[in-house]
Amino acid sequence: MSPLLFLYMQTLNEQIAEWAFPKLEELGCFLVDVISKPSANKIEVYIDHNDGLKIEMCEKVSRHLEFYLDTAEGVPASYNLEVSSPGMDNPFKVEQQYLKSIGKNVEVLFQDGVKKEGLLKDYNSKEITLEVFLPVKKKGQAPKSVTEVIDLNTIKYTKKKISF
Repeated sequence: MSPLLFLYMQTLNEQIAEWAFPKLEELGCFLVDVISKPSANKIEVYIDHNDGLKIEMCEKVSRHLEFYLDTAEGVPASYNLEVSSPGMDNPFKVEQQYLKSIGKNVEVLFQDGVKKEGLLKDYNSKEITLEVFLPVKKKGQAPKSVTEVIDLNTIKYTKKKISF
């Protein structure tokens, strides 16, 4: 990708985030990510809500952004805008995703390739607290856990752990 195209995409993504902010605030939502794919004339906007994202929220944000995109310079005349949830199996990108997931099971992949699963107990801008359940050694034995404080700089990604 050329440096000029990268700068254009970055600027467009920032502009879309700026346009989306008032509508997101009005709906109580938060922005997770904006991805522009100029070669496909595609713009993906990922949003979420602490109490669960509803399709109506995505529709309102989409209509709000279309107004700006339709009149903005540099936006392709025929673009495809998708506003949706980031998906349950995608890594966390913003602080609000961690905060929303406190009390839920998560999977953490460390920079060294080691994975851990556990209950997210706490989050701050520097670290997470994870309750990791140890394997049961004897049948009928109560599960034991250890609480670990993990520096965010050691984490490659964190995402919700989906259990059935």
